[in-house]
Amino acid sequence: MKGHMENIGKLAKEGKITVAGPFLEKNQRDYRGMFIFNTKSKDEAESWVKTDPAVAAGIFSYEIFSWYGSAALPLYLKHHDEISKENP
Repeated sequence: MKGHMENIGKLAKEGKITVAGPFLEKNQRDYRGMFIFNTKSKDEAESWVKTDPAVAAGIFSYEIFSWYGSAALPLYLKHHDEISKENP
């Protein structure tokens, strides 16, 4: 998990991940989390997913979907450190 989390941080700092996090429940495919990448290309997203050590080791699998969200979503990263220090 350490390498998985470090890779998420690296991709976020590079502006490639807009949002990442675990689901609170498993679904029928046993998925446990998701990434929202800042790209228009599925191929580029897949190349970034493959940098995850847990994916490379076969611990996590993935499926890529196209998604359109608000153009303001990347602004979330600017406030992440400040907000994540709060205790919900």
